[in-house]
Amino acid sequence: MSNDCGGYTYDEDAINARKSDVKIHPVLLSRVSPREMTGELVSDEDINSLFEAARWAPSHYNLQPWRFIYAKRGTEHWQKFMDLLWPLNQQWCQTASHLMVVLSSKWAELRGEKHRIPTNSYDAGSAWMSMAIEGAAKGLVIHGIGGFDFDKAYEAVGANKDTHNVEAMIVVGKRPAKADRKQNETITPRNPINTFVSEGIFKNNDKF
Repeated sequence: MSNDCGGYTYDEDAINARKSDVKIHPVLLSRVSPREMTGELVSDEDINSLFEAARWAPSHYNLQPWRFIYAKRGTEHWQKFMDLLWPLNQQWCQTASHLMVVLSSKWAELRGEKHRIPTNSYDAGSAWMSMAIEGAAKGLVIHGIGGFDFDKAYEAVGANKDTHNVEAMIVVGKRPAKADRKQNETITPRNPINTFVSEGIFKNNDKF
């Protein structure tokens, strides 16, 4: 890790490996999803900073439909969250500090009436990205996961499918210092802008 700035840290390897076509903030280029963690617990202060970052994400009518339920390693809830993961993910998550289930609320009260939130999943994704950037800037591992039992997650956290969506899980942990890393994880590129942006009309570039 390098480029320490006011307590925040950019991953110089990622910045050097990734070349943006248009200039953007380096923290965006430095955000990666590594799997190697030290097994140490992340402090409550740093965990709360992730939630604080999510708190300031934009949402439909400012209804803030995101919900984060977490388990800290070594506590009574930990194994319940571990059991949700696919076996392959369970292997590398053993050294995580926290596991989280992300949900979004489908409904809210707006002007005294029940209101269906049309962007609940979109807004929860916005909150997750704010959290991911904050975590990356702190030099933490913060890794989104879709490889888990979604149906089982509702039961595990006590959520109702009629009112909430289970969106994803998040793994949080401490990343080893560069000299101590045993894994050489690939820093992934991205598709060019013209594959997902078009003016005026949708262009289906998807191949499936």
